[in-house]
Amino acid sequence: MSRIFIVFTGAGIATVVFLFLRFSRFVYLYLRPSSLYQYHYGEEPWALVTGASDGIGKCLATELARHSFNVMLHGRNPSKLENVVSILRHQFSQRKFRTAVLDASSATHRQISDLVSSFDDIHLTILVNNVAGGQIVQPLTNTSPDQVDLSLNCNARFPAQLTRSLLPRFAGSKDRSLILNIGSAANTFTPYASVYGGSKACNQAMSSCLNVEMVAEYLAPKIEILCISVAAVTEAAQNKAPVSLFTPAASTMAKAILARVGCGRAVVVGYFWHAVQLAVLGWMPMSVTTNIVAPIMRERWEDEKRKK
Repeated sequence: MSRIFIVFTGAGIATVVFLFLRFSRFVYLYLRPSSLYQYHYGEEPWALVTGASDGIGKCLATELARHSFNVMLHGRNPSKLENVVSILRHQFSQRKFRTAVLDASSATHRQISDLVSSFDDIHLTILVNNVAGGQIVQPLTNTSPDQVDLSLNCNARFPAQLTRSLLPRFAGSKDRSLILNIGSAANTFTPYASVYGGSKACNQAMSSCLNVEMVAEYLAPKIEILCISVAAVTEAAQNKAPVSLFTPAASTMAKAILARVGCGRAVVVGYFWHAVQLAVLGWMPMSVTTNIVAPIMRERWEDEKRKK
């Protein structure tokens, strides 16, 4: 009896220690200081932010400027980009800003290569693949062929081609570089967003694979690959919901994204309360999670139909 008691006691202690270490690792991710400063080399380090004309991209450009980076803002609408640049120049007179106009939904690989060539005169140390498209809540059967292509091109093809074109420059530089991919929590069990979620899942998978590839190519930690998973954010895309604990403003999300830099992981949830939310859903049996998420997203689809 005493041996059985010792075995179960030991197992209990080991379980408690294991859970404590997992919890500590989870909490530390959101308490540790950012390593963004590691990519601020020389007098004029630059960051490229795609999809920077509004939402999270605009806020990321603002935060990078606040951290003394010059910023190249990418988007498809030149007037919107110039408006953002005008605001940033007024806020950060010491920083430099440029625009790169290219439609991510239709850009060819040659156009993307030409875009990268236009960066030859700047010291680029950060790429933020933030551009997104096709964030429409609707069944797959209601999604047009053009909407499918737009989502796949913006969320998977464009960032893959842009990263491919920029990697040789980062690999050949003597300085450290950061490739920051903005993913989405929609890549798991999110109905009415199957193509969008699938295309963002491609971005996340690319980050995980490329992170290991940097190790295999002896380029780690010189090139950091980090994917940040993002859940509901207001003031971004079509979401105009009030700010709440689980729905932060785009500016709050941008700060959380940059705070995770240097965490040593390939894919993380950027915002603490999103991580809590997703962890709770992940711990539940899939049948329970499905029965929670499905009616919520069904109601969002009904709202979209009423708006139309």
